[in-house]
Amino acid sequence: MTKRYNITAWIITAGIFCACNMKSNNNGDGNTITGGTDSSMMSKTDTNMALPVRPGADTNTVGPMTAEKTDSMVKTGMAKPDPAKKGKKGKVSIATIETKNNGSMEADKEGFYANTEVLPAFPGGQKALESFFEKNIEYPSDATDNGVEGTVDLNFAVDEKGKVYAPKVTSDAIGYGIEKEALRVFAKMPTWTPGKIKGKNVKTKYTLPIKFQLY
Repeated sequence: MTKRYNITAWIITAGIFCACNMKSNNNGDGNTITGGTDSSMMSKTDTNMALPVRPGADTNTVGPMTAEKTDSMVKTGMAKPDPAKKGKKGKVSIATIETKNNGSMEADKEGFYANTEVLPAFPGGQKALESFFEKNIEYPSDATDNGVEGTVDLNFAVDEKGKVYAPKVTSDAIGYGIEKEALRVFAKMPTWTPGKIKGKNVKTKYTLPIKFQLY
């Protein structure tokens, strides 16, 4: 009976000692942290890791910019706003693409050609492509409000049947909703006429420069 009492007393004493020790545990910066909570495993550095966000930016579009998450397809950086162009009207145009038919016509490891005898084409040609963008694209208000303009180089794939997919922004980042708008309109793109080599349809990589300009 005495032995059992001694064991019980020892357990109670040990429990009181541990509780006191946890209460007085200091995290090293003068702040006492109570043991057994989530905060006891959180360093002060972890709580200060938030990245700066540009005022007015859409904080819901953080992450790699793909067709679904547009913010990851651009290189790091933002265009510098021009105060003299704030509030001006925006115009979007498509640069004329020069036909390449005198360079190397070899497929890459994925079977795509960067140079073909006949380039892929929007149905109806260049004028129809320009008209398509004029009807569908909207100059982002965030860009006009801040006086931001620039050219988006949109690289994408065109398969043997003319399907367009896998868009990727290869130009320097502009931001302010410009790349996002270019990709939104791309998603509405109809089937193209595929590129050809020796009369045969081939898979092609195509780059479309989309110019956002304020005037």
